Amino acid sequence: MERPHAIVLFERCYLGGLVVGLVNTAMSWSATMARMAEQPAAAQLGPAFGQSMLIGVTALSIGISLLLWYFTARQASVVTKWIITGFFVIGALTFLAAVVKGTMPHGAGGILAVIAWVLNAIAVWQLFKPESKRWFGEDTA
Repeated sequence: MERPHAIVLFERCYLGGLVVGLVNTAMSWSATMARMAEQPAAAQLGPAFGQSMLIGVTALSIGISLLLWYFTARQASVVTKWIITGFFVIGALTFLAAVVKGTMPHGAGGILAVIAWVLNAIAVWQLFKPESKRWFGEDTA
C-alpha cells in the first residue's frame, strides 16, 4: 500500500520536531551542563561524567524517536502510533505545566520549544485522519 499523504505529513512534522529539538538541545548544552554542575551529586561525579551522561541520554532519545518514526511511518504499526500519542500527551502536559508555572525557557529556547511542540501536535493529528486509519488497518470499511 502506498503511504497516504497524512502519513507523509506525519513523517515530515515528526522528524522536523526532532530536528528542532536537537537544535534546541545543542543551543542550551552549556546552560544544561552548568545546571548539572550545580547539583551536589553530579558535582561529586565530575563534569566528564555529567557530559557523558547527557550525551548518552540524548543519543538514547534520538534512537527511540527514530525507531518510533520508522515503525509508524514505514511499517504501519498501531502500537507505535499509540506510543507516540502517549508520549505526546505526557509532553503536552509537561509543556503546559511549564507555561503555567512560568518555567518555560525565554528567548530562542522557548521559541524552539513551541515550534517543536506544534510540529509534534500536527504529526500526532495526522495519525488519526481517516486515510491514516486505513494505513494502520483500523478502518475495515
